[in-house]
Amino acid sequence: MEHISVMQKRTGVQIGWGDKYNMHPENGEGCVGKGGIDKSYTLDRVIELAYNMSPRPNIIMKAGPNTKWYLKLFQKEEIDGEIEKAAWAKKVSNVMYIIEWD
Repeated sequence: MEHISVMQKRTGVQIGWGDKYNMHPENGEGCVGKGGIDKSYTLDRVIELAYNMSPRPNIIMKAGPNTKWYLKLFQKEEIDGEIEKAAWAKKVSNVMYIIEWD
């Protein structure tokens, strides 16, 4: 986590519903299925994947302990509005990390 200047955790929210928002490492590392990252990866490992991508995703999502990770990129000022758009998909088990990179 040495590359992060600010990291905020939000629970019970969703952002960017659908495959069009999902990002993947170019080399395919950790990719599972159409849109996610291996669920067995730790948060630290997913952060390292994200850090090595270009452009760098600033959102890391996980919808529960037995689900895949998802990497997404949104403008900082759009995040709250995008969360409201996906309010119908809120689940208590959703965890979203908003990252500001160094």
